[in-house]
Amino acid sequence: MTTFQECGEGHGRPATAAGAGVAEVLARMRALDAALPAEDGVAVFNGIYLTVTEAVAGRLGGGAFTDPRAAGELDVRFARRYFDAVDAVAAGRPAPACWRPLFQLRR
Repeated sequence: MTTFQECGEGHGRPATAAGAGVAEVLARMRALDAALPAEDGVAVFNGIYLTVTEAVAGRLGGGAFTDPRAAGELDVRFARRYFDAVDAVAAGRPAPACWRPLFQLRR
């Protein structure tokens, strides 16, 4: 069974302001979108994830969330786990267990 620890929970990064953090997440996802070949499974995942994150960002200031700061922070924290996995694989290290299927089956 995969635990939150295996997926990067508690990696010690400081909390990020919701708006700025989500903007950084979007920038990184857009950069990945531009860099990955369209047929790459990670690119497909990233594209879907980018669409969802853009929707969240658009709703953060519009009253869609009871606690927009918490919603933005959740968005940023989960994205960091994804980026940690992307960075690990790019550096030749294995992705955390919960992300391995995405990278193992990307072709």
